[in-house]
Amino acid sequence: MFDFFFDKMYNDYVENTTVQRLTPVGLAFIGDAVHTLYVREYVTAASDGVVGTLHTAASRLVNAKCQAAVLDELIKANALTAGEADIARRAKNAHLHSRAKTASPDDYHKATALEAVIGYVHMSGDTERERELLRQCVDIGLRVTVKP
Repeated sequence: MFDFFFDKMYNDYVENTTVQRLTPVGLAFIGDAVHTLYVREYVTAASDGVVGTLHTAASRLVNAKCQAAVLDELIKANALTAGEADIARRAKNAHLHSRAKTASPDDYHKATALEAVIGYVHMSGDTERERELLRQCVDIGLRVTVKP
């Protein structure tokens, strides 16, 4: 029974939702989950598996300051498509109902923009582009979080 309900709900609401109908904040909500999962998978595969170590390593890559730096690098490298850049601009300018606890408002808005781009690519169904973008995010994140 549950499987039928879930399949119907998923098909009716998720698969049939066009990415253009989603708000930048909605895309950021999805993108946050996708990015976090990718980083957790990466960190788990690349480390010793100790819970505290995993959390610390993931937190270095999934935080507003790092995500803002990643977005800046992606923009500087002209690594976003026109559609992705438009989503980033709209998300960065969106009125957010929450505030960053440990980041500047500018960093928080940039992080939201990056998450919206990831959500946009994920919901678009382009898995090749999604993998490429997430790899770039981790590569840049590792570079910008390393202390000299």
